[in-house]
Amino acid sequence: ESPIDEPIPAITERKADKIAPHLRFEISENYGSLDDPLQEYAERRMTAEAKAVYEAILEHGPLDTVRLQREARLSARSAKSRFDRALTDLQVGLKVLPVGIARAGAGATPSSTNFSPRWLPNVPKRARPISRREARRHILLRYLRTVVAATTAQAARLFGWAGAEMERTVAQLEKAGFICAGVAIEGMAGAYLVRLA
Repeated sequence: ESPIDEPIPAITERKADKIAPHLRFEISENYGSLDDPLQEYAERRMTAEAKAVYEAILEHGPLDTVRLQREARLSARSAKSRFDRALTDLQVGLKVLPVGIARAGAGATPSSTNFSPRWLPNVPKRARPISRREARRHILLRYLRTVVAATTAQAARLFGWAGAEMERTVAQLEKAGFICAGVAIEGMAGAYLVRLA
C-alpha cells in the first residue's frame, strides 16, 4: 500500500504526472464513494465506455488491462481508442488508478487497475480538511519550484483550471509573498510567474 504522502500517478492535461494524492483528490470531483461515478453517468457527465470500464472493476475487482478491456466489452481493435479515452477519463477524476503491473498475454505487462478509495482508503478522509484553494496554492507552488517560471496560461492549461480559479490562486500567492506575477524574462515573450520563497 502506498504511503499517503507519496506522489502517485495523476493526470494533468491528459498526461501522467505526480501529485500527492490528498491534494489531487481534493481538486477532483471524486468524494470517495464508489457510487459517485455512476451518479456522473446518470447526469451525463461520463461516457458509456467509462461507465463500462468502471463497472467491470466494480464487479471483478482489480483487473489487468487485457481482462479489463474484455470485461468492459471494449477488446475489439476498433474499440482501443474508446477504451483508452475511458480509462484516461476515469484516471483524470481519480476514480481509478493503476495499482501495479500484471502479467497477461504473451510478453505483455499491462497495468492492474483498481478504484482510488479501495487502493488508498485514507485519501478521501485526509483530503476533506484541505480546501480546494489550499490544494491549488500548494500544487502551483510545487510546480513553480520545479519549472522555475511559467505563464499563467501554461499553468492553467497543465492543471485544467479555469481562468478565474487560476487568477485567484495567483493573486492569493502573490499577496502572501510566495510568488511574483508579471515577471519579464529576457528572450522570452509574455509575463511569467516566479516562486519567491
